[in-house]
Amino acid sequence: MSSGLSRRRFLQTGALGTAGAALSAHTARAAERSPNLLFIQSDQLSIRALSAHGCQFVRTPNMDRLANKGVSFQLSYSANSVCCPARSVWYTGRPSCETGVVQNEWPIKEDLPDLGQWFGARGYEPVYAGKWHIPGRDLNKSFRVLTPGHGFGEHGDAAVSRAAEAFFMNYRGDKPFFLSLGFLQPHDTCYTAWELGAPMRELPYPELADQLPPLPPSYNFDPNEPDYIRRVWRDGKAWRFLQEWSEQQWRYYIWNYYRQVEMVDAEIGRVLDALEDAGLAGNTLVVFTSDHGDGMGCHKLVQKMYFYDEATAVPFVASWPGRVAEGLKDTTHLVSGLDFAPTLCDFAGIEAPPKARGRSLRPLLEQKPVDWREFVVSESAIKGRMVRTPEYKLITYKDDPVEQLFDMRADPWETRNLIGEAKHADTVATLKKRLADWEGRLEPLSLDGRAPLQPKPQPKAQPKKAQ
Repeated sequence: MSSGLSRRRFLQTGALGTAGAALSAHTARAAERSPNLLFIQSDQLSIRALSAHGCQFVRTPNMDRLANKGVSFQLSYSANSVCCPARSVWYTGRPSCETGVVQNEWPIKEDLPDLGQWFGARGYEPVYAGKWHIPGRDLNKSFRVLTPGHGFGEHGDAAVSRAAEAFFMNYRGDKPFFLSLGFLQPHDTCYTAWELGAPMRELPYPELADQLPPLPPSYNFDPNEPDYIRRVWRDGKAWRFLQEWSEQQWRYYIWNYYRQVEMVDAEIGRVLDALEDAGLAGNTLVVFTSDHGDGMGCHKLVQKMYFYDEATAVPFVASWPGRVAEGLKDTTHLVSGLDFAPTLCDFAGIEAPPKARGRSLRPLLEQKPVDWREFVVSESAIKGRMVRTPEYKLITYKDDPVEQLFDMRADPWETRNLIGEAKHADTVATLKKRLADWEGRLEPLSLDGRAPLQPKPQPKAQPKKAQ
């Protein structure tokens, strides 16, 4: 290896003599059947944290590589900005009020099929590695599981990418595969927030002082917020310490977040390299997204569970060179986590799961004319709803008198709440009607008699000690 031959090239060269016939067989079989499906999911990745989307403070060459070879939707929203609910939406095509996973640890409706079961019964080999996090559903009964469970992303994500690498190297092509890879990073930023905890007296690494990213444009924001935001994030015991952070501490938190994004980007690169090295890229649709984003200091918030774009807007990239558009940033079409299941089923040539509420993105990916939706809806905190059109965002919580309206074109960072301005009354009425019409078509699962599978762990209100 001292001659400068890379490990990847070495493996490719060494494999040619023994695997050439197998690759040819793969190619021949691929031409006669449905495509392979590769789902790469990150955790807590905001749409604003990709260099392909204009972020100058992070390097994501492999996410960018996907975007450059496919379509990247710029108006992409999580159907619920919390881990478990968002994931239940992906794998059923139903909103979280219908899946029953309305918050973390709430169990999924027992008779709802998930995509592992759905594809497995229709000729696909369903395979999984990494984070699952759908309460009440045994992953082993829906997928062939390569890696059990998940822990910290910094330690576990490498096992996920290596499991994918091994799967591709040993794949023999008897069936098309549906491979889901649940990466955890940059979710470790949750622990970063708690570890920083109290006000930071000095920068832990002084040499970073001139490398810290600036504060976001929404660091200062309109405080006219719903009671849920005030109660949980502004006045709540668990997160009150955020109000005491200095500007430098916020900038250091954001710097940490971007480094964790780069960690998962490296693992995604390993997966994409392995897919290409195995000769499978030509017949594999790759979809990359995240369950939700992170506060990143916007509105002086971390984590998720609210509707500001930093938490709810997520990357959604689909790539299949030669079969879908390449290098396209779609800035006009609203897409949702609800669209994931119908899209994969459409490409696979099978029907979508029962009562799937989203739409297939295939016409958009293939640049075919199609009448598209005028809005998407997102849920959070059981009572919270967001209605997003290309122009506006309405945020409302049941029984909460404070609502929010943002002009997303004039104020993309959501710094000015327009809800009380008379000239916007018609817009608010229209958005509320659209929400009512949407919810009127749903079949929400009653929560009577249901409860979380286990009490949610309560984080310590005061972390260790200030740096």
